[in-house]
Amino acid sequence: MSTRSFVLSIGLFAASVCLLRSAEADDKFASKTASFCFGVNGYHGTIDVEIWELAPTTILNSNPQATCDGNNGGGESQVLMRFDGIIGEEPGQIPPGATVVSAKLLVSAFDQGNTVHLHRMLVPFGEAPTWNKMISGVTADDLEAQRSKESFTFGNIAASASYVPFEVTDTVQAWVSGDENHGWAFLNTGGNGWDFYTSDFDKIAQRPKLVVEYLPPAGRSLETDSEN
Repeated sequence: MSTRSFVLSIGLFAASVCLLRSAEADDKFASKTASFCFGVNGYHGTIDVEIWELAPTTILNSNPQATCDGNNGGGESQVLMRFDGIIGEEPGQIPPGATVVSAKLLVSAFDQGNTVHLHRMLVPFGEAPTWNKMISGVTADDLEAQRSKESFTFGNIAASASYVPFEVTDTVQAWVSGDENHGWAFLNTGGNGWDFYTSDFDKIAQRPKLVVEYLPPAGRSLETDSEN
């Protein structure tokens, strides 16, 4: 091989290495999506429970659907929801200290009623809350739940079930940054009920889902992370 050919080969090799390293660097700082849905890829951390004023001591945590209604047969119904185990160092989890680009809570609604607001819970509610355990239900008073509501995109609900997205980026970012994850409360603004399927519904595709797009913490690669 001539000296010129050898130099050219070395140059091409160096250029290839630079391109490879550039691609690897870009991959390290690309966003990642984590998705959490009960029964998908081994995830079983969803807690979603309706609490009802007219059944104040009844645990309704195995119903396949939930009603959020200011006047459900003469008493208010609320829904509490939480996704446990979403933050951590295991594959599929969101690493602590990550930057949340976008987070959406999706529920499959099948009965359109008054607008429902989603409020971040500030106190724990366990796995089997009732109306009485939550002291006459949940109040958005900045003590039990935040007074301010999550951003909400409310589309027209067809006769068949359709996903309705709640924008929850700020809340998930707070959890990733170290705040306690106590989930959310669904509170109706009126007496026309609003219904959706829970994590106990037999069709997995219509169960609640939390979808989070994030960037890794500084100095950390995404190579060890994997999607749920």
